[in-house]
Amino acid sequence: MAHSDLFSEFPPHSESDWQVKIEKDLKGKAFTDLLKTDANGNTIRPLYTSEGLDLKNQPLKEHPKWDIVHEIVVHDEKSANAEALNFLNRGATSLIFYLKGTENLKALLENIEIQYICLNLVLAAGLKEISQQLKDLVKDRGLEEAELEGSINFDPLENLARTGNWFQSETEDMAQLKTLQEHNFAGMRSVCINVNHAENAGANHSQQLGIALAMAYEYIYKLDLKSTRGFWVNFAIGSDYFAEISKIRAFRRIWQQMQKELGLKPEEVRIYAETSMRNKTKFDRYNNLIRSTAEAMAAIIGGATEVNVKEFDLTYQEPGFFSKRLSLNQLSILQHESHFHQVRDMARGAYFIENLTEDIAQKAWQFFKEIEAQGGYLSALENGFIQKSVSAQADKQQALFDSGDLILVGANKYFNANEKGEFSIENPSSESDKKPNTFVEALVAKRLSAALESQQISQIQN
Repeated sequence: MAHSDLFSEFPPHSESDWQVKIEKDLKGKAFTDLLKTDANGNTIRPLYTSEGLDLKNQPLKEHPKWDIVHEIVVHDEKSANAEALNFLNRGATSLIFYLKGTENLKALLENIEIQYICLNLVLAAGLKEISQQLKDLVKDRGLEEAELEGSINFDPLENLARTGNWFQSETEDMAQLKTLQEHNFAGMRSVCINVNHAENAGANHSQQLGIALAMAYEYIYKLDLKSTRGFWVNFAIGSDYFAEISKIRAFRRIWQQMQKELGLKPEEVRIYAETSMRNKTKFDRYNNLIRSTAEAMAAIIGGATEVNVKEFDLTYQEPGFFSKRLSLNQLSILQHESHFHQVRDMARGAYFIENLTEDIAQKAWQFFKEIEAQGGYLSALENGFIQKSVSAQADKQQALFDSGDLILVGANKYFNANEKGEFSIENPSSESDKKPNTFVEALVAKRLSAALESQQISQIQN
């Protein structure tokens, strides 16, 4: 049956043939009348075919494997270590620790076999001390650095956009990052790009990718990098399911293109994906579980190598064990019951996704060039080009939400005025860290439903 010529008597039809047929059925309306633009500025067509597709153009990640992330803000080493061991035993395969820079890594990582997991350390200070502690720990345990997988995450360019300031100064921050490269960790990634804040601030898909590429190019130039092997990139994943799949795939395309343009050896980029905060709600909070599950699926299908599901109640309280366990279980089900770790590129050959991937990649490359025309990432932040571009897109999304064209159940649709709970807390992780007297204007992150929920809370409390 595989070699049957049953269909040979049917002549093939081109995309233009189908368009003619569609316009005939529309009885006078133009095919272009059916084109739609989504909230992220992507054009959605009613017809997709294989014409123009180059499936060989899609870079694949090294293997189907992806890691289940559990994140921990470290207040003290002992409790953080206990939580890490607990969730590793429950199925996590990747840890991300948020550090102050003064921690004792030996105590924090006690009994954690770091050679078998992904280890991500996020730092705002103490980079030299922590990296040296890690080297000493690897030596003391008789390990090879090449056995490690993960990242040392010190990203002054993201901090500048999010807070408006450097950690210390441009000179000091870049000098610290340069020193980290000289440590030459064989396994850990040491040039981290965090673009999750751009999604939470309202940037569309192509803007997020363009910003990521501009940040990468800035680091390559500032640090005089001769290889891209050390890069680790963090994206936040929103609720536009097919476009988010395409976003991750598109980034692999433009990353490959950038390496080619710079004459660098092609290296696979490690993509870390976390669920967005922009579309999460305080009310009807269990809908956040549905949103984040779809987002995790999109990240996995798109080709992320590590996936972090944020807790469903993060919008109004510090998450406890219950919500953390649910986040882990969401990913465990996708991996161990749905077997999402068996295929490298599940979206390959889907005409809609392949075309959307290329559209986003083309727009992302264009936005990258616009940033470079401003003088690069730093100059584009200093003159406000990036902030204005993202704010304009965020305003469009907000207008769609306010008008009801973009629906979030529990907020602007099916709001339950009788819902009980403590909603006065606005978790700082979902809002901007904007401060006065900044070096550049901070890129403000804001949930779509924040203003509406404030009104709803006032009505309930009154």
